[in-house]
Amino acid sequence: MITSGKDIRAILRTPIQRYYDAGMISSRAYLVCVGCEMYTVGELLRVYHDGDLPKLRNCGRKTIEELEKIVAPINKRQVIQLVNKVDLYEDLPEELKFIFETNYRRPLMDFSLDGIKWFYATFNGPHSFYGFFCLDQKNLVNRFNQLENWELKHYCYQLLSIIHAEIRKKNLDGTLTYELVVIARNVLWFCDERFAEELEAVDKDLNIRRKALLDDFDIRTGLLPRDVKRHQRLLIPNYSKAAGMLLLSEEEVRGLLQEIRPWGMTYRELFHLLDGLNVVLFDYENLDKKEILKDFIAKKYHYLTEEQIDFVAEFVEQYEYYPMFFLLRERLAHSNEHLDRMFAMATGLCDGSPKNMAEIGKELEYSRERIRQLLETAPRDLFKDKDWRDYHFDSILVTTEIDDLYLNVVEREKVNITFDVFTQVCTRGFPLKMVKVNDVRFLVNNRFSSQIIERICKEINRENRRIKSVIETIWLGDLLKNVPDDKIEDYKMVMPAIVTKAYGLVVDDKGNIILPPNGVDVIFELSEILRSKRRPMSLAELFAELKERCPEVRYKKPEEMRGKILRSDIIKPIGISGRYALAEWNDVYRGSVRDLVADILKKAGTPLHIDVIMEKVLRDYPYTNKKSVASSLGSDRERFVMMGEGYYGLRGGAGGNG
Repeated sequence: MITSGKDIRAILRTPIQRYYDAGMISSRAYLVCVGCEMYTVGELLRVYHDGDLPKLRNCGRKTIEELEKIVAPINKRQVIQLVNKVDLYEDLPEELKFIFETNYRRPLMDFSLDGIKWFYATFNGPHSFYGFFCLDQKNLVNRFNQLENWELKHYCYQLLSIIHAEIRKKNLDGTLTYELVVIARNVLWFCDERFAEELEAVDKDLNIRRKALLDDFDIRTGLLPRDVKRHQRLLIPNYSKAAGMLLLSEEEVRGLLQEIRPWGMTYRELFHLLDGLNVVLFDYENLDKKEILKDFIAKKYHYLTEEQIDFVAEFVEQYEYYPMFFLLRERLAHSNEHLDRMFAMATGLCDGSPKNMAEIGKELEYSRERIRQLLETAPRDLFKDKDWRDYHFDSILVTTEIDDLYLNVVEREKVNITFDVFTQVCTRGFPLKMVKVNDVRFLVNNRFSSQIIERICKEINRENRRIKSVIETIWLGDLLKNVPDDKIEDYKMVMPAIVTKAYGLVVDDKGNIILPPNGVDVIFELSEILRSKRRPMSLAELFAELKERCPEVRYKKPEEMRGKILRSDIIKPIGISGRYALAEWNDVYRGSVRDLVADILKKAGTPLHIDVIMEKVLRDYPYTNKKSVASSLGSDRERFVMMGEGYYGLRGGAGGNG
């Protein structure tokens, strides 16, 4: 005998269909219950207690015996007290009343004065507030819709979710009677997307239940026959409408159907849909959020194993979105549809080896052109799952964090794919293309031209690299002159994100790209170094001094400065010595060592010893040596003559022998 009140309530909420599915009752017994609108054990128990089972149509002795097996383990006296109890505010436990009263007024203080007045004009006390939402459930939909003021509905959502969070925190669900619809259900029924974020902030567990119910509704309606879907959209276009219809009798639902279609071919499917939603609603009230997730994942992704379902549930609980690349891989791995197989082969998502169209055509016996056509349409069905929206592929014009997203897919979703395969999935499944700017990769919408984006970025990069001593700006509109007029606004929306990510530049609200000063005018700094040292310097010396003076300079090697110096009019090289001097230095000898020695000998008018020559040479070329100078003079036989014993003269001139 089950005596615990909380356990009894769980059984009372159990759908009778479960006993039928488990083979515990026959189809006749199940149809008797459905025909008499007994869908749960609690409803069956009430009829049994009143002694009305023999009065039911088609309910014979064997059927009664089957139904008695369901209610036999339950403490009937305690149950009847529960199911017959009137759900009035006065009948609530004192602790539950305290939760209502303490959470009723406190949150209102965060709202506007007019909103508080509206609220108290409608609900002047906890009793009225509770009675509005938890009594007369049949008319609850109409009641709530009568609250025309948006702000008043907002307050109701806030209060209901806060009170529900307190009830779950206190674990008071077991103190409620069977007929009392849990406040969470009201929030789930009537909460729309405008309040989803606020609801999640207040009670994430409640929001998970809400999302699971909405997704379950989408799955169930997606399985309806095509002709039924057309009428289903008119009668129950969304979950809130369907949940409201759960409160209506079969005759009332049939009356609504008659208004849309005067004959009853779709009755069975729609009633089956509503019955299924009713069962799920009771189930989701008793399960914890992880069990709800696993139950939903098993229904939606039927090809997953138990271990994979656990992985997906833990993933969603940790990251709050679905591992869609993992789920896509598993679907492709288990699918026999030729379009799925073709997409799997083209991307290599399953085996890591993408195949070209020739290889696919050889295996599937399709022409190259036919494969190309099918690959353009095949991904559309694969990416219909609305959970792909968490990757923002459809909601924004450009995805800037594409590399981070790829790493998350590989590390979090345990999908070992290359970046190329990852981008193939993205660009074939969505209207996207890959664009690379300054070694940064982006996914942009197909409405944009990658050539235009690259041209604009090259111009921005050229201006940004130019040496600037002060802040400068470029108006984005000036860079879009060759863009078609109907697309200019789109580019103005997407280019700031690309420029900011690729170049680290700021774009203000008016579309001005801020170009910061580079901070280092290399030629100016080098000229100051030469001026302070008062002597010619080699490239290595100049580079070392520049790095010490300006650590932020972009050059990493001395040779990277040579081109800029040679193009300068301020600094000039000294012959081929590898040294540089200021152009304004008139006393610096700018010829080669040989030219200098020739001038020295010409002025002397007589041959000179190499030691005397070196004394004069070292004044202008301090980094040369006697051996190098002697070798250089010896190789220039047209101008110099070696006289012996270290003496040198000019051929045909001073000291030469002609």
